[in-house]
Amino acid sequence: MLHIILCDDNPRHNQTMTYHLEQIMPRLTMPCAIDLTTTDPREVIAHAKQQHDGDLVYLLDLEMENDLNGLDVCAIIREHQVRAHIIYVSAYAEYAMECCRAHAFDFILKPYTTQRLENAIRDVILHIERTRSVYPLSVTAGTVTQVLDQKEIRYLQVEREYVTAHMNGGVFTWRESLTHLLPRLNPDWFVRIHKSCAINRLYIQSVDQKAHEVILKGGTVLNVSRRLIKEVVSPGEGGETPQVKA
Repeated sequence: MLHIILCDDNPRHNQTMTYHLEQIMPRLTMPCAIDLTTTDPREVIAHAKQQHDGDLVYLLDLEMENDLNGLDVCAIIREHQVRAHIIYVSAYAEYAMECCRAHAFDFILKPYTTQRLENAIRDVILHIERTRSVYPLSVTAGTVTQVLDQKEIRYLQVEREYVTAHMNGGVFTWRESLTHLLPRLNPDWFVRIHKSCAINRLYIQSVDQKAHEVILKGGTVLNVSRRLIKEVVSPGEGGETPQVKA
């Protein structure tokens, strides 16, 4: 569960962001809840001092009508929630570098689009999933059931009724269709590139749209169907935009 905390000294800005998040959350791969919406940074600090199950993301304004600003709040949050993800939402672009030095996860410049906010939240989820010890996928080959770690799968290829996972540590093959397998995979990571192959976005190095090819980290080159090329380069999926060659 991803727990979201909003703090802006303008109540209307909080209302607008709450509305946008409510539109975004059903599309995300991790359950989310808005735990706190406030104009008072002291309420945010009190929340940070509590014990929490799940992951936290704080969406903070920088300039507040208070003796504390967003950078001050960030420093206090870090004392109690080392792993919390902090995103600044501000109209003051000149603060962006200072926010980076404060170890913020992202900086969203006002006015923002709903897509920009969604991409930021997706990036948080992707980072959380990347740092999990295991993201399991249970598969059965004959009488052997194996639990694979999805983040270790570079790409999947199907030949006849068998699928092979090409992983960092080798390959594993079992009987299953790609159509049946894809709903069991993390949709922010895996994308189908043609009828018999799907790739893990975590390993995309670049995409050559002219040649209809995707190059994975390590040099593997795979063909992409014309129909699916837009799915591969879409910045709204997976939280990252691969390097694209026109």
